[in-house]
Amino acid sequence: MFAKLLPFSAPTIISGRAILGVLVLGGFLLIRGKSVFYQSQLDFWKVFGIGILFGIHWVTYFHSIQVSTVAVGMLSLFTYPVFSSVLEPLYSGKRPRLFAVFLTVFSLFGVFLIVPEFSKENSIFMGVVWGISSAVLYALRNILTKEMHLHYPSSQILFTQLIATVIVVIPFSDGLFEMLSEPKYLLYQIILAGIFTALAHTIWIRSMSQLTVTTAGTLSTLSPIYGSLAAWFVLGEVPPERIWLGGGVILFTAILEVYRKKAEMEEDLR
Repeated sequence: MFAKLLPFSAPTIISGRAILGVLVLGGFLLIRGKSVFYQSQLDFWKVFGIGILFGIHWVTYFHSIQVSTVAVGMLSLFTYPVFSSVLEPLYSGKRPRLFAVFLTVFSLFGVFLIVPEFSKENSIFMGVVWGISSAVLYALRNILTKEMHLHYPSSQILFTQLIATVIVVIPFSDGLFEMLSEPKYLLYQIILAGIFTALAHTIWIRSMSQLTVTTAGTLSTLSPIYGSLAAWFVLGEVPPERIWLGGGVILFTAILEVYRKKAEMEEDLR
């Protein structure tokens, strides 16, 4: 909803989010006495490069919401699990499983149901285009980050990625000083960066030690539902009728992919 509550461009909002996120995480790492250094320059530049993908993902995601609605942007983004199921094997030099390819096509069919008209003049179509672009970037970011999690804590990786986001996005951030100097907008940014960036990522990571991957993944698919409902009540964005069918297909596909991944992991352990 912050993409709508803050009357600024997506790069400006993301710059503010990333700057404040760096301050919050930097303070956390300092208080806990955690290192921000890497074992090699190559590792640092890998994480930094992934941070550039992360920043572009954020910008395209917020822009998707701004040109359409919260519901369209969130549902488009949640095609990322099925994109991951195809991209991850390719990254590892393996062939994607046929069912994973089927889920990807089925998920895109759900997106097709959302779009009333395939035209640049249609706001929902453009929201979907930007949202799917964001989903692909998010899937790539997660795949590339996964191997770095084996060697470095998540807070350090996120800290570096946020720094990369600031450096890449800030040149395109018109009105950044105005946004951060206005008390109301600054409050929104503090909430966005502190609660829904630094804290939310920490909670998500910690949940993985208490919940199974399947449970955590299934719960995450609730995000577009309560996000759309919140936008309905707070912003007055009434989701169009066709979004319920398309959204249902997308979320159902995402849940299927979570369970497919679990079955695949159990099969590999046998």
